[in-house]
Amino acid sequence: MPLSHAILGFLEYKPMSGYDLKKFFDQSITHFWSATQSHIYKALENLEKEGLVESEVIQQEGKPNRKQYQITDEGRGELRRWVSTPLPLEITREAWLIQVFFAHGITNEEIVTLFEKRIEAIQEYLKQCEVAQANIDENFKQVGIKRLRDLWQLTLDYGTDYYENEIAWLKKTMPRVRKLPKMELPK
Repeated sequence: MPLSHAILGFLEYKPMSGYDLKKFFDQSITHFWSATQSHIYKALENLEKEGLVESEVIQQEGKPNRKQYQITDEGRGELRRWVSTPLPLEITREAWLIQVFFAHGITNEEIVTLFEKRIEAIQEYLKQCEVAQANIDENFKQVGIKRLRDLWQLTLDYGTDYYENEIAWLKKTMPRVRKLPKMELPK
């Protein structure tokens, strides 16, 4: 499962608590994979049962105790196995394309408005990718390993290219939508 493997990947950097892992998710891979705190803790519980991570309770003064996890040798082996195994193609599910597919009951301009709103939403998302870029740069300063930074950058480049391509497609397609035949309801 990708969440568990992402956790193993982060724990390969250093031991962390579930709270720390959530921060790492939010600061590094949220542009392509998000996780809730509860999902992270559930995955950690399962990883520990499988012997892929182990935990230690760290006593803290004036604060609740902290449960810190670290990857085991078995966990490193599983991470390497998973990272080197090609995954099956995941067919994306795009709810907005269902809207387009069944949009025969609305006007061409209403469809164009859907496209324009989609472009606005994507542009807003691309602005958030600037934060991801800053996080990559900051994380690189902390770890100093160029190979890691370059791999992180590849994932961000994929996302920005994907959405910039979608904007180009939407803009290219809007004139076709404006020229669609007159609205007719099926008989």
